Amino acid sequence: MDIRLIAFDLDGTALTEHKYLSQENRCALEEAARRGVVLVPASGRMKDFLPLEITSLYGVRYAITANGAGVYDLETGEAVHQALIPNEKAQQVQALLNEYDLFVEYYKDGGAITRRGDRERAISHFGFPAYKLHFLTKDYGLTDNLSHMLQGTGLCPEKINLPYLSTPALRQEVWQRLESLGGLVLTSSIPDNIEINAQGADKGSALQALAQRLQLPRETVMALGDNGNDVTMLQYAGVSVCMGDGSEEAKAAAKYRTAPHTEDGLAQAVRRFVLEGTP
Repeated sequence: MDIRLIAFDLDGTALTEHKYLSQENRCALEEAARRGVVLVPASGRMKDFLPLEITSLYGVRYAITANGAGVYDLETGEAVHQALIPNEKAQQVQALLNEYDLFVEYYKDGGAITRRGDRERAISHFGFPAYKLHFLTKDYGLTDNLSHMLQGTGLCPEKINLPYLSTPALRQEVWQRLESLGGLVLTSSIPDNIEINAQGADKGSALQALAQRLQLPRETVMALGDNGNDVTMLQYAGVSVCMGDGSEEAKAAAKYRTAPHTEDGLAQAVRRFVLEGTP
């Protein structure tokens, strides 16, 4: 197999507990890079919240962020591909979300904006479980009113993120109402969140755009993922691998499966398909 680009999801694929890159995964990825393979983190995260363990890997220059809404050249900070939510649509979304008491984030130019005081109330008011608190360590821009912010700035966000919905019933209700607005793509990277992007913003489209920019045929692209927001890039890539503990929809989209992410499934797949070149 002639793999020249590896696109890999972070949470639940390359990382354990949302922040740890195992030595096995690091060694496999960097060995592939030393053989000339381009490494591309592909995450629902914003650019400025990509872990240093990932961005410092040998061979990483580009990153797919915000579920494909932004592809960044990490050396220059330039967005080489974007698919943003139109401001009018973002205002419609926020008007709906105003009917609920939710923690809401807006991703803009690789950073994040939220309502002043909400991070401090994450546990006491919004009921965030402890494992979610890592995602609140971002360097937020703050505003008093998200609707006024959208109206006053004309912001076209990369993504609108609902990091935690307290019950499955609430998540289903909000999901269905957001879907009814049209013009949006809804995904989840974690079972209790909702990630809102523009129609046409997904990891698969972003990966295709980057591969074309680098003049790499689809057949030379490998993708690894574990969840709903990885489905489109698993469908696009010539070689696609789902973690053994991935979601059923991700498993259905991938051509191959590997071990669970907690057992270095990524490293096993990279060794098999790239370092050893066996199908």
